[in-house]
Amino acid sequence: MSALDYLADTSLPAGIRTHIENHLVRLARAKDQLTLSLATERAEGYVEGVESARALTPATVEALYVAVDNAATARQLELEL
Repeated sequence: MSALDYLADTSLPAGIRTHIENHLVRLARAKDQLTLSLATERAEGYVEGVESARALTPATVEALYVAVDNAATARQLELEL
């Protein structure tokens, strides 16, 4: 599953979609656990900022958190192999 597939059913404004997609791609390309951890923190921080700005509905914000978590978990499993 591609990192971007986690957002397939989520409607987002273009600017937010571009930024969160970039974060998901960084998660998918993390070369080691440290890089993955840093990318995860940055992605979660971005979502927190969007949430604080009340730019999206609570359900959409939750979908972004889930997408970040799913992408990070998938990459962590790949790195453990």
